[in-house]
Amino acid sequence: MKFPKKSNKSVSYQVDQSWHNLRDSNVQSSRIITFASVYRRIRPYLKWAMVSLSCMAVFFYLKDFVFDGIASEQSMNANNSGSYVKRVLFDTNGVLDEAWLSDVIQINRNMKLMDINIFELKHSLESFDQVLEAKVIRIFPDALRVELNEEVPMFKLKMQSSEGVNFLRCVGRTGVVYDGMGYTEAYLEQLPYLIPYRHLNQKYLPINGLDYVAPLINLLKEEGLTERIRLQSISLENFSGDTDFPGQIIELKSDLIPRILFGAYDDYPEQVARLNYILSYINGSGNPEVERVDLSLRDSAAVECK
Repeated sequence: MKFPKKSNKSVSYQVDQSWHNLRDSNVQSSRIITFASVYRRIRPYLKWAMVSLSCMAVFFYLKDFVFDGIASEQSMNANNSGSYVKRVLFDTNGVLDEAWLSDVIQINRNMKLMDINIFELKHSLESFDQVLEAKVIRIFPDALRVELNEEVPMFKLKMQSSEGVNFLRCVGRTGVVYDGMGYTEAYLEQLPYLIPYRHLNQKYLPINGLDYVAPLINLLKEEGLTERIRLQSISLENFSGDTDFPGQIIELKSDLIPRILFGAYDDYPEQVARLNYILSYINGSGNPEVERVDLSLRDSAAVECK
């Protein structure tokens, strides 16, 4: 049997069969592209991009909010410092008005807002006894605001000058005696007179203890008794305002009953309830003339008729 002869001719290919080309060809043909592989490739570039964006953000923040803000504030302060006063905004819880204010503080349109000493103005306003508290505030660009908290009068006090001329003063809850500017005659007329306590030196100032008298007066007003008895005055001749002294008396003088005595520091509602009962009894008995009612006695009351 004859076999065909083996051919020794080599087969040639047009492509390059080197080891490096075969390896690269196999790798490229079998590589799978994923998000993780892409991220690994671009991660170095992302890092530098984030650093660049951060630097740009810091730059624009400083430019817009810091440097521009400082420049704007400086510009505003420069403009405000040169502003003139065009308005005075006045507000009070009492009776003083703008005419009084213009007499007390001298402010005109030729004054710059920043040149006004608001602390000096506050001290000047509070030097008046009728003013408990004052606030002076700059309102940029061109206004000054003045707010007052005034004393509220409880009584009127009859006084006499060295020439023998009688005049009236108001007495506030704190015991301060002041002129009482701005009140109408009708308002002053309805205030009861105060007969103050005389100290050892025969001076009536300071007037102490009105914070203990005020609750009694307020209770009488709430019960409608100040009008019913036609209250005229309140005497503190036996009331020093010193809680260490026992047996102190607050005395009311009225048209209906000349003298009504209240025990100081005691239970005012109980004493006022007794007074209401006595007034009802008097009315039911034909309104006999009563000279004095003493409510300062414990658990009882004394009624003295004419």
